[in-house]
Amino acid sequence: MKKKKNLKKKKTSNISIINKFLAVIVIIIGIFMLLGAGFFLFIYLNAPEFNTDLLYKQESSNIFDSKGELIATIGSEKRQIVTYNELPQVLIDAIIATEDSRFFEHEGIDLPRFLKASYGYFKGTNAGGASTLTMQVSKNTFTSTEAEGLDGIIRKFTDIYMSIFKIEKDYSKEEIIEFYVNAPYLGGGNYGVQMASKTYFGKDVSNLNLIEAAIIAGMFQAPGEYDPYVNPEKTNARKNEVINLMLRHGYITENEAKEAKEKDISTVIKAQTKSVNKYQGFIDTVVQEVIDRTGNNPYEVSMDIYSTMVKSKQDVINNFYAKYKFKDKKVQVGIGMINNKTGAIIAVGAGRFKNSEMSLNYATQISRHPGSTAKPLFDYGPGIEYKNWSTYTPFIDKAVRYTGGGVMHNVDNRYQGFLTLEQCLVRSRNTCALQAFQSISNSKINKFVTTLGITPEYLGNTKYINEAHSIGGFTGVSPVQLAGAYQAFGNGGYYTEPHSITKIVYKNSNEEIVEEFNFEKVKAMKDTTAYMIAYMLKKVTSSSVKVKGTDLSTKTGTSSYDSKTLKRLGLSSRNVIQDAWTVTFSPDYSVAIWYGYDKLTKKTYNTSSHAWSERVKIQREIVNKVMEKNSRFKRPSGIVAAKVQVGTNPPLLSSSGSTYLFVKGTQPRKRAKVASPATTTAKQPISASSSLNN
Repeated sequence: MKKKKNLKKKKTSNISIINKFLAVIVIIIGIFMLLGAGFFLFIYLNAPEFNTDLLYKQESSNIFDSKGELIATIGSEKRQIVTYNELPQVLIDAIIATEDSRFFEHEGIDLPRFLKASYGYFKGTNAGGASTLTMQVSKNTFTSTEAEGLDGIIRKFTDIYMSIFKIEKDYSKEEIIEFYVNAPYLGGGNYGVQMASKTYFGKDVSNLNLIEAAIIAGMFQAPGEYDPYVNPEKTNARKNEVINLMLRHGYITENEAKEAKEKDISTVIKAQTKSVNKYQGFIDTVVQEVIDRTGNNPYEVSMDIYSTMVKSKQDVINNFYAKYKFKDKKVQVGIGMINNKTGAIIAVGAGRFKNSEMSLNYATQISRHPGSTAKPLFDYGPGIEYKNWSTYTPFIDKAVRYTGGGVMHNVDNRYQGFLTLEQCLVRSRNTCALQAFQSISNSKINKFVTTLGITPEYLGNTKYINEAHSIGGFTGVSPVQLAGAYQAFGNGGYYTEPHSITKIVYKNSNEEIVEEFNFEKVKAMKDTTAYMIAYMLKKVTSSSVKVKGTDLSTKTGTSSYDSKTLKRLGLSSRNVIQDAWTVTFSPDYSVAIWYGYDKLTKKTYNTSSHAWSERVKIQREIVNKVMEKNSRFKRPSGIVAAKVQVGTNPPLLSSSGSTYLFVKGTQPRKRAKVASPATTTAKQPISASSSLNN
């Protein structure tokens, strides 16, 4: 009996546990249902109204200069509305195949595609987008492009609600396609497929062929990236993706796909003829920075942008491009000008023949070998900073080997024997630069240059910088980047990230949203280091480059092609060079100028003698007109000057000797020793660079 009672109790106990478990499950389900209901109620209450008038109203963005004066209005709509019947079937097929293959079957949401994308999202993998054409109509005008976190989830479900209950419910599929093709920005200042077709192909949209339709269909997701005038190679690759999708979904045959992919977009794209704002180079710099920092394109999102452009300085560069007599129409010049005290980009030379929006920006988007302009950054700056070198520190200009083999050469293939650090830098001797690089901790060099905004090329997955960097043998830097690095030499050792914007005010929100940008000033080096570099480089500045009462310091640089490249083109001259640089800085501004060609051909190349003369002329044309008068470098208290008998090691004081600068506490006394740099062993073999830099 007792056993039966215990069995009964146990059975009752098990039932009780199951009931409690089921009750917990029911409660959890109830909580999730309440949360879900609350979430969807939130979506319902906060979803915007679908107003077709808003589809075609894009307020322009304004860009202001450093004084708050308007310099450009961009994004004002150039649009012509077309009906569904005016669209060629090939364009409809291309859009459907690319963006929403089941568009004519679903009612606003493609559930299988949505579930697949959601599963991939939670797994942390990219399973493809889940937005239908209808959802994209909602996203592009009525919600946002937010894709991350809770805001991204809310935006996605708002688009679903809008698609099912406010668009598909009241409009036909044909009308939705009209919304889709007429509303968006499609690059080059164009809104809608009709203006894009006229701009890129010179024809009405109704006359598009397969290749042209594929180009436009491919632009909807990223009009800036796939603009055929800005990125023709990416546009061509995207066109081929669209063609493959059309083939996959049965809209074209294999032969049609093969022929379309074999033709480059250059066969159909119309040459640009429109005029642009005279400040287009700076405008492009601003627009790209806004995109990079915020993810919002000023051509698509209405905003007021307050920039750092100083109109008087920008006018100097614009006039230079217009009036200077260049050797031919192919040679290019990129210029970056930085305010040393703030890091503000105050003017740019974005390139000659700037006749389109967002075309290649030679001030910010090229990446070229810096040549000998790298020497203060990778060699002598770190040596002074970390090893207390003086401007006298002795070097021997002689044959020097890279750690991994190969001999460093000077540009004149000669050696000058005993030289001071100042002589090495001013005369730009490559062998001394390599010795300096080899004698400094690689990690300290890395710290020094990266703090100045320079990105070296590392060996593999390490942070190790190869020895070719000692003479600028790496790819590379832009004029703005190089001017940004040199700003620290002009202002006592402080670096601020180069920037062209200070504030953005968004205009299409219910309440004013202001985004201000504050850029941190970083102590990149000691004031003694900055001053010594500036002091020595004053001796490089040409006597024809001068501004009344102002200290001007200069570093030049060139890089050469490897012998195989020259031989392949039949250019045997050792004087053929690749990049020619001039960096000039005062206490106020830094100006970096690059001179060269996009590509080396039998007709487009520079010689070292030509580059030498041209860069001084260009430097004079720019620097003499943009630098402030009566501005001097101030010697820090941590520096002492001493007269030294040149050619002695250790240095000997001499009343008749030349004056050199020393960090206080390291200056020579009678018979005091100042050790010359000792070569250290690199971590792994390095190949010698083919560049000869000066």
